[in-house]
Amino acid sequence: MRILPLLACVFAVSISSQAIAQTKAPTGLWLTENKRSAIELYQCKKGEPLLCGKIAWIIDGGMQFDTKNPDASQHNKKLCGMTILKGLRMEGPGKWTDGKVYKADEGDLYDADLEVLSDTQVKLRGYMGMTILGKSQTWTRVSPKDYPRCK
Repeated sequence: MRILPLLACVFAVSISSQAIAQTKAPTGLWLTENKRSAIELYQCKKGEPLLCGKIAWIIDGGMQFDTKNPDASQHNKKLCGMTILKGLRMEGPGKWTDGKVYKADEGDLYDADLEVLSDTQVKLRGYMGMTILGKSQTWTRVSPKDYPRCK
């Protein structure tokens, strides 16, 4: 019977650590699902509760310039350092909504929501108008030592 209180404590600690993870902004470096780039999530402007994201690392041989942009004048713009995620607003614990995501390999801009799944994973959903008309990706937190910033 002594094991029951121990299990209850372990469960409580597990639940509280998930709750803490979901209340903090998921800033830091995140590897995309296809492992071709890492995105740095950061507070858009000091004092503003909005989340943005920029390309911080690109796989060797990966797309380097914004060649799919519908605006031909942008085709020579480097993707490295480009802000591709803008204006995500915290809706509740672990939920960020009403943002925009630029999908460089298509040259398209989509509505975006982000959900914190754990300390090490977030789910980004890009969609057109309604969330049902979209796709999700799970991103994994990574160390900047393993994914040095592109230049």
